[in-house]
Amino acid sequence: MIQAWSNQVIKNRISILVITVLLVAASIFSISKNPIGVNNSNEMWFLEGDPTLLAHDKMRDLFGSTESLVVGIEARPGDKDLFQLQTIKMIEEIHAMLEEHEVVEKVDSLARYQRTYNRDGIVATDYIFEDIESLEDNLDQLDTARIAMVDENLALDTLISKDFRHTRIIARTEYIVNGLDHKLKVVTDLRNFINEMGYLEEGYNIKFGGQPVLNERFTVISNSDAAWLNPTVAAIMMIVLGLVFRSLTGILAPWIVIGTAVTIMTGLQAYLGYNITPVNQALIPITMLLGMACTVHVMSEFYSLRTLSKLTASDASKELIKNLFKPIFFTQFTTSIGFAALYVTKLSPVREFSLLATILPMIIFILSMTALPAALSFLSRLSSATKKAYDNDWLTRVTSSLPNFSYNNRFSILAVGLLFISVSFFSATYIKVDTNIFKFFKSDLKISEDLRYFDKEFKGSSNIDMMLDSESVEGIKEPGFLVKLDALEAFLEKQDKSGKIVGYLDQLKQIRKAFSDNKQEFYKIPDSKSMTSQLLLLFENSGPDDDLSDIKDFDEQFTRITLPTINMDASEYNQFLDDMMQTINKDFPDLNVTPTGPMVMFQAQNEYTDKGISQSFMLSLTFISVVLFIIFWSIKHGAIAVFPAVVPIVFAGGCFAMLGKDLNLGSLIVGAMTMGIAIDDCIHVVSRY
Repeated sequence: MIQAWSNQVIKNRISILVITVLLVAASIFSISKNPIGVNNSNEMWFLEGDPTLLAHDKMRDLFGSTESLVVGIEARPGDKDLFQLQTIKMIEEIHAMLEEHEVVEKVDSLARYQRTYNRDGIVATDYIFEDIESLEDNLDQLDTARIAMVDENLALDTLISKDFRHTRIIARTEYIVNGLDHKLKVVTDLRNFINEMGYLEEGYNIKFGGQPVLNERFTVISNSDAAWLNPTVAAIMMIVLGLVFRSLTGILAPWIVIGTAVTIMTGLQAYLGYNITPVNQALIPITMLLGMACTVHVMSEFYSLRTLSKLTASDASKELIKNLFKPIFFTQFTTSIGFAALYVTKLSPVREFSLLATILPMIIFILSMTALPAALSFLSRLSSATKKAYDNDWLTRVTSSLPNFSYNNRFSILAVGLLFISVSFFSATYIKVDTNIFKFFKSDLKISEDLRYFDKEFKGSSNIDMMLDSESVEGIKEPGFLVKLDALEAFLEKQDKSGKIVGYLDQLKQIRKAFSDNKQEFYKIPDSKSMTSQLLLLFENSGPDDDLSDIKDFDEQFTRITLPTINMDASEYNQFLDDMMQTINKDFPDLNVTPTGPMVMFQAQNEYTDKGISQSFMLSLTFISVVLFIIFWSIKHGAIAVFPAVVPIVFAGGCFAMLGKDLNLGSLIVGAMTMGIAIDDCIHVVSRY
């Protein structure tokens, strides 16, 4: 059968090359007809109907976006506090820029903070700076604002620190389903604005945080790394190919196969409607690795047959198909199995990646066993440099000496191998599957410094948004509900890893205090439903810019509280959230609390990833082992092929863990890829044996 295949490939080589060109053209047409978008949204990580996603969607429907861009500003070393003309002017300018941006829904800042208080016997809501445009002509406003801010419970530790040296500008950004470009745009526009205004040169240390910033930094840094990494890898590979084959054909042929495979794969991706995600961006490097590994075997066999066996190009092409068909098929098939195992995860992008990556090795196999030999069969001339490389070159002498060295030192090599296996499985006990958003970035990058700043001064820049359901219209006005909500907030704010809550209850307390002549003892919840209604009406008539629609729904059945949390590892965060929700469900069941928000979704994604890593690895190992036992029809030979592939992965994971590093989504993909590549070499060795 393989003999017939090789004969047909060479006999119909022109037709095969034409079909390959047509397939590439069809793929290009598919790409042009179905342009591939970019998706780095929260929704893409979840399957349809996922409870975490449904809760987040409901939160957005009731209260608007859950994503905010946060700008942190620290008083300059020479300034007493933030209440300086130049500082307030800068905050106002940044506020105005963000407020006018097309993707920003709402902005809160010190410059336009509105306080609700008793003014001459009436409840009023005024800006803390009466006329910020004339601030330069009336500097007394700075002292007035400084004095007033001392008693502003709503702002202290949320908008401004108690020492008045740190403040935040919080811009709630529009939430676009499956959208990323709008986040990149607002962050980029803000950075450009700050640079153009020269705030950094004036001595200000400006920090950036929030989900849009994390998305922007991840995208920018990833693209920057890819811009030099992929060309560097390609250059190194070309140098190695040049040293090995000493031939322009030997250098270019693998890249032509890789380029063809990438084009076909991208065309399939476009046809299926799969967007580019942080996960399937790995497809091109994977194609480079798999394509290079496969085509190098083909090119090496071809040159060896031409040089040592003195075969013609046509006969050498036929012979290499006969010699390599089974090994290459089995190597690519087992690699496909490794990627197919990733489908057990609950993450939609990983499933899409799994499907494409499962097909990819077989595309490379078909190209390597059809189009590449067909093209090589026309290569009648062989350079003297290539002949020398396969005749008696230094590289040939080195590789030729390895079999004797391995045989003569087989017992020593076996002892070292057993020791290596023992160390590998010992180190595996340290493996920890976890994720931390800090660890996405190097510790010395500014984004990491900024995240640490928000943790220290404001207990984080990311929040848990909690949706509470009173189960009745105007139920959030009921005294019983308010009492329980007050107790819940007291419990939450006592947690070491959380900060001060922003919510509906504090607003009610502030309005009551204003209604009671600004007396601090009346900063408490209303006594009755009618009082709550009256206080809300007073607030609406006091002239506020805010209608409270982001903390209570129109029917006043639901309310929202925002709890800031410091950065934690995924396992620590999940434990924190689980313990907290157990207490809430036990002590406050009537509040019907549902946690959501970007961080909750991120942690759910991590939980799915953690489970997927272990499940996919074990499933992949099981399937590949079974296939190898069937291929070699021997448990002994199958085990010999499996062990060299698995042990290095376990060893690398263990060493990674012992260095204090955690395995995450990237590890899942690299593990599957490494498993496939390692199995490739093992199959070639054992099959030749």
